[in-house]
Amino acid sequence: MKKYLFLTLVLFSLNACVSMQGKEDYIPIGPQNLSIQVQDGKDLPMFTHVTQITRPWSNIGVQRIKNLPNDPKVVEASILRLKRFAAAHGANAILIKQYFDEDNTNHRPITLATNLVRYVDDISEEDMDKITKFAQTAELGE
Repeated sequence: MKKYLFLTLVLFSLNACVSMQGKEDYIPIGPQNLSIQVQDGKDLPMFTHVTQITRPWSNIGVQRIKNLPNDPKVVEASILRLKRFAAAHGANAILIKQYFDEDNTNHRPITLATNLVRYVDDISEEDMDKITKFAQTAELGE
């Protein structure tokens, strides 16, 4: 029994190490208190080119994870991290804008940069008020 508990703790620790690598930063571009429509980040759609987005949308922020090890498992866990963060900030999808992998034979660190996509064709009246207030504040330079 103790063996199983120990193995479970080891696996959990290793999984946590994989999912928490890299340094995150976030730049808000639009209003940040929009209603959340996607509850689970793993269900958030991911696009790799702007032409894949077929609905009217706005970029509400840019999120980046830097210095990731060049390991597919780490990249996959980091993309899930990006999706969960985006969903929690009211995004409907993410658009991966940059994926730096300059020399995968040398195992250099990579960077993921995404736009947080918010669809604007079915936005609530409350969210529209938030967007209008944000635009007025940005217009005044405050």
